[in-house]
Amino acid sequence: MIPASVFQGVIIGGAYGTGREVVEYISRHGPLGGVVASCVIAVCLAVVLAIGFAFAQRFQISDYRHFVKALLGPAWFLYEILFIALLIIVLAVVGSAAGELLDDGFDIPYWGGVSAVFAAVVVLNFFGRGLVEQSLFVWTVALMLCLLVLIIFILSSEAAAIKRNFTTYDGLGGAVLSGFQFSLYNSAVVPVLIYSISGIKTQRQALLSGAIAGVFGALPAFLLHLAFTARYPDIIEQVLPTYALLASLGSWAAINVYFVILFGTIVLTAVGVLQGVNERLDGWRRDQGRAPLSREWHALVAGGMLAVSMLLAQFGIVALVARGYGSLAWGFFVVFTLPLLTVGVLKIIRSGGTS
Repeated sequence: MIPASVFQGVIIGGAYGTGREVVEYISRHGPLGGVVASCVIAVCLAVVLAIGFAFAQRFQISDYRHFVKALLGPAWFLYEILFIALLIIVLAVVGSAAGELLDDGFDIPYWGGVSAVFAAVVVLNFFGRGLVEQSLFVWTVALMLCLLVLIIFILSSEAAAIKRNFTTYDGLGGAVLSGFQFSLYNSAVVPVLIYSISGIKTQRQALLSGAIAGVFGALPAFLLHLAFTARYPDIIEQVLPTYALLASLGSWAAINVYFVILFGTIVLTAVGVLQGVNERLDGWRRDQGRAPLSREWHALVAGGMLAVSMLLAQFGIVALVARGYGSLAWGFFVVFTLPLLTVGVLKIIRSGGTS
């Protein structure tokens, strides 16, 4: 369950946690189309994560640099280029989301929210992998409980609106393609998160943990989509759809809880991804016979990457999600997903199967 919580904790933050990604890639296809997109996402994520974790376990890899080298050989740098671009966009999204969240909810200036994320990320990365994994696990459980309460409340109070809107359907093709695209750029972070499978001992455990992580990664999106159905199609135009939904219901107690949970999720998204970067740097230093970076350097790397990304946050969350993620998805399909599902599977089989 640790890999599942780490993966979910990373992909659910920022625009995903606000509901913006769900609207952009799932709900805009209509209530029924969104269900189709959610199913495509669950299947694709489960397959890619299962094979990715199995590949890492088979060759005893613990950082993304060695992972992509083992998978892509001399072309490994292509993944590095795409990942750096993705990392910058992810961090910009979480910064933008935090700024807009605290501004809308508590009248805290935009850059005050960004600064709060910055401080929390630096502190957590200073204390290292153990605290990162534990924090992601605990917060993921809390977030899932909140989502379940939210969906139960909305299904009971808005059942008529949801039932009425489920007659709307915008076509199968767009929903499948959109779900596939969503899963591509989210599954591309697999090499960066393989530090979370250090306790896995067998191929079957790796495959199972990957499948569970894929389903866990898709489940919050599905739950949010069901909730958004109550306000379809108006919800599509909202910058912070989850906040807009709660505000329309007049549940201010729920909004306050949502703010706390989402802010923590935004922070842990950045922390989880940056922990993978630090693991990569430590692996590079070990290859050179040098000691891993100190805790101070881990915090400094995290802070430096986040500071650069904050410059992008000024473009806003909608543009970052719609253009940034969408463009990178196809690049990762060519550079990572397709090689993993072909070359990666062949290498696993040739090295001894899945025993």
